[in-house]
Amino acid sequence: MSAPPFPLRAPAAGRGRNPSTRLGVAVIALSLLIALVGLIIIGAPVFMAMAGASLIHYWETGREATMNILTLRMFDGMTSFTFLAIPLFLLAGEIMSRGGLTDRLMDLARALVGHFKAGLAQVNIASSLFFSSISGSAYADVAAMGPVMIPAMQKEGYPRGFAGALTAASATLSPLFPPSIVLIIYGSAFSVSIGALFAAGLTIALALTLLFGLVTYAMVWRYGIPTHGWLGLGELGRTFIKAAIPLGMPIIVVGGILGGFFTATEAASVAVAYGLVVTVGIYRTIRLRELIPIIRQTAITSAAITILVGVAAMFSYVVVRRNIPTQVVDFLLQITQSPIGIVALIILVLLIAGMFIDRNSNLLLLGPIIIPIFTMELGFSDVQTAMIIISALGVGHLTPPFGGTLLTASLVGKMSVAEISRYAWPFILVKIVLTALIVAIPALSEALPRALGFGGI
Repeated sequence: MSAPPFPLRAPAAGRGRNPSTRLGVAVIALSLLIALVGLIIIGAPVFMAMAGASLIHYWETGREATMNILTLRMFDGMTSFTFLAIPLFLLAGEIMSRGGLTDRLMDLARALVGHFKAGLAQVNIASSLFFSSISGSAYADVAAMGPVMIPAMQKEGYPRGFAGALTAASATLSPLFPPSIVLIIYGSAFSVSIGALFAAGLTIALALTLLFGLVTYAMVWRYGIPTHGWLGLGELGRTFIKAAIPLGMPIIVVGGILGGFFTATEAASVAVAYGLVVTVGIYRTIRLRELIPIIRQTAITSAAITILVGVAAMFSYVVVRRNIPTQVVDFLLQITQSPIGIVALIILVLLIAGMFIDRNSNLLLLGPIIIPIFTMELGFSDVQTAMIIISALGVGHLTPPFGGTLLTASLVGKMSVAEISRYAWPFILVKIVLTALIVAIPALSEALPRALGFGGI
């Protein structure tokens, strides 16, 4: 795909209809969107809002067959073989997270980057990167790292709010770094290669890690934080050996998927087996009876995601049938004729939505509308589109007053959201800049998947 600006493609089917037909389509599309937004505003769960909006399609057609189709679409969305990977990866993440592996990962991070300027802050970022590879959850990252990193950074002279903001920001690496639950949900819901998403997410996560490190260095130099000496090759080797077994899981899982040795669902099964061997068999940090609450929590989370994915499949069908993406493009063209302007407006919508609704719900809510605009109208690849949407929605994790990792860090660090927010804005700006770079440089998200031979490029 050529670099921006991206030319709008030829008019989509439906734009050449007579005015009365186009008006009717527009009215139905508008009624769907009003119902969707209205239900969310009055406090309905996102899956109920999508279901309610979808029922307008049934009401308008008045045919029983329509309801049968909607029901079938919903169950098709929930019974995908790829979707089986989600509860399995959730279970693997819960097992590894509760297995007491945090200290091993932090010791390795300290040996690697602790001697740099702003060393403990860099350890925070590196630890989150390592932990994200075994948990796949930003909230689990904050909950695991926050109680250790925030007091330690505060003891070394870092402002408490900065420690909380950095912990919240570095946790946002999890949705991008494989094996990310967000990437699996996206691939399952929108039929994009999970291997390609993992490859692209790996590149973007490493780029974000580098940017976070640079911004942290720039922010910290004025605090007069002491620099620690290098611990030496011996300590690095010792900590690596301690962390090698926990880090073996993401290496096997991600390497197996990227290398084509097994599918995402098979990889998830391997991850669960590996996690059980490590935590129950080798380290014995989890007893067999302790697996019951872990499985219960996994089942609850999986059920919530399953309902969302199923209703989203039904909603996606209605969106396509009602030609809503084309209607949205026609509306945006009245604001700006520039493809870059349209992209900017869509990203603005994603940034605002991410402030109020969690990322998984946003993906399934806005994806059916936005993805066709990016891929069919603007010519972006499936993988680049995924990275743009996930990156833009991720900004909401850090945006006050409802940012998820921001709130979690405030609870863990026993401080107000306002105290953390003072220091969060540079990291928010970094994530917005990264989103712009993903738009402007297709190779940033496409180079590694293409090199590994994945489709969707």
